[in-house]
Amino acid sequence: MAKRKLLYILHDVQIGGVEVAMLSALPELNRQFDLKVMVLGSVDANITSHLSPEEKACLVPFDYKLSMYPLVIPKMIRFILNFAPDVMICSLWRASLLGVIAKKLRPRLRFISFIHNTAFFHRLDQLFSQAAIRNADLIFTDSRATALFVSQHFKPSAAVEVISFFTTHSPDYKTAPPLDKQDLRFMFLGRINTVKNLPLAIDTIRYLTDSGHNVSLDIYGRDDGMLETVMEYIRTNQLENRVRFQGEVNGSQKLELFRNYHFLIQLSTHEGMAMSVAEAMQNGLVCFVTAVGEIPIYATDMKTAIFADISTPEAFGKSLKKLESAIEDPNLYQKISSDSYESLKAVGTYSESLVASIQGMLRKAGAAGSH
Repeated sequence: MAKRKLLYILHDVQIGGVEVAMLSALPELNRQFDLKVMVLGSVDANITSHLSPEEKACLVPFDYKLSMYPLVIPKMIRFILNFAPDVMICSLWRASLLGVIAKKLRPRLRFISFIHNTAFFHRLDQLFSQAAIRNADLIFTDSRATALFVSQHFKPSAAVEVISFFTTHSPDYKTAPPLDKQDLRFMFLGRINTVKNLPLAIDTIRYLTDSGHNVSLDIYGRDDGMLETVMEYIRTNQLENRVRFQGEVNGSQKLELFRNYHFLIQLSTHEGMAMSVAEAMQNGLVCFVTAVGEIPIYATDMKTAIFADISTPEAFGKSLKKLESAIEDPNLYQKISSDSYESLKAVGTYSESLVASIQGMLRKAGAAGSH
């Protein structure tokens, strides 16, 4: 029996939660379906190096500047319609734009809109994401927090399903190292943009340093418009010897990194799933994080993570005291680390969840078509 055709559209294949999740599922999606991944940007060869030649061939780049879209949209829509997918998944706003047009032109196409955040980043994101929600046959979200946001704000007619965003099963044992008060190592892993509040992470390192702790922070990720501001803030605070930018890492490097750090810090104003936090917890790092997006669903303050309140300087000062209490009490640190690892040992993966939901949609469509 011929495989059903699946088209997955997203922006870039670079370091980022959405992209890394898709790549983690690509081998299984390719086994289960006749797969094409339409990439509306560039493909980073470093993070696709683990794929087989057949899997890499699924990636079809359409790397055009946004200013070119009025000219190239017809070409991209022709690609979609010529492939004639049974199911089309559109992730992020430019993909949503194409998905809505393709759905209007071919109503029988099963259109899944994938929403990843509890806020929109700009007007175009809001416009095309909302259009996708209205036109979709099914809506995927990366967390219960995002599902609630979509359901409450837009009341879609399509069903909303939460897809697991854990890209791997937990390791067989906790990989984070025991606490070393002489060498406290923090890491940040994610896009370097304003939402992540990296200057506040640097303030945390300055506070701990001023309190007499030997602490360092390594920043991993792709510049999303804030790197120079962050580097200047490091220089202004004279923390060049304690806070370092380490560039991007791929999936296999990331899992190795977790073995080298005691804490992960992420003080975002908003999040969806917050993959790097979840993955760090799977490895037993103690995460100092804002309780935004899905984080309070899978983490508990002072039990499996340390929550930071960034609403006021006074509130953040109290949060820093909580963090310091875990540094000064190795037993408390060890308990949070162990409970963090144990709490996520049984989670299912993005690949398993995604394939099951797509197949479920096709089964329902087949059953409906037979009546």
